[in-house]
Amino acid sequence: MKKLFGGLLLLIGIAICLDDIGGLLVLLLTGALMVYGLKRWKRATTEGQKVVAVLVMGVAALLLFRWFPSVVGLLIGGVLFYLGWKVFNGGLSISLEKVTAPRTPTNDTSFDADWRAFMDKQNKQ
Repeated sequence: MKKLFGGLLLLIGIAICLDDIGGLLVLLLTGALMVYGLKRWKRATTEGQKVVAVLVMGVAALLLFRWFPSVVGLLIGGVLFYLGWKVFNGGLSISLEKVTAPRTPTNDTSFDADWRAFMDKQNKQ
């Protein structure tokens, strides 16, 4: 049962990662644009070069905000893949058995409970 659960987590993680692989490519492009913009801004000698550098970094920021959900999806897929791999290989102990706790009496506020309490009180007198 653990192998089945681990395999299921693996498949879900792989599916999420493959679905969001475009987000990873855009994230790499965003990082490259940001680094290029920062280097160009530090080496800028004229005001026009600084404007171009800021525009490149602005495009990188827009790409980052546009593809942020894909990056989150990649992170979730990676976590599910990792957990599935650990469960599948037995490195993570998960109990899939149904856990039943003993039933403890709670504060029963029904009419029957009130009636029993009243009758018990009357019988003691």
